[in-house]
Amino acid sequence: MVGAFGFRDQLQDSLMLLWFDESITRNQIIYHAMHQFEEGDVLHWWHPEKNNGTRTRYTDDLLWLPYILSKYIKYTGDIEILDEQIPYVKSEVLKENEIERYTETETTQYTESLFKHCLKAIEYGVKIDENGLPKMGNGDWNDGMNNIQGQSIWLRIFYL
Repeated sequence: MVGAFGFRDQLQDSLMLLWFDESITRNQIIYHAMHQFEEGDVLHWWHPEKNNGTRTRYTDDLLWLPYILSKYIKYTGDIEILDEQIPYVKSEVLKENEIERYTETETTQYTESLFKHCLKAIEYGVKIDENGLPKMGNGDWNDGMNNIQGQSIWLRIFYL
């Protein structure tokens, strides 16, 4: 086994490469969008050679997709990337009491534009509570925060 790809980590790393080779960042954006579920959540990490990974309730992971995409478009002017047709992964949705699950995935035949992928990420990732702050998903901005519940000021700033 080669090792796992991390949704947040590799997207963050690809941003640094934008100024050296924008195709690397573009390819990473598309590759990561292919690891999003139709519901909007994403694999937190995965083993590409086995088609399995961890489905979680993290919310910041998926918000890195529209964030990195916005930086890419601003730098390159490549708005055509928004029309790229990208499949999803699928597996059983997490049950109400499940925080995460290591699972096998399949790639869907169904595709949607990268723009739709980003909209789903935002809609799934940002749940506002009665105080107007986003609810913290498991592990927001720090994997060690995976058992914390409440509001996330960090997520609010990132969302803006």
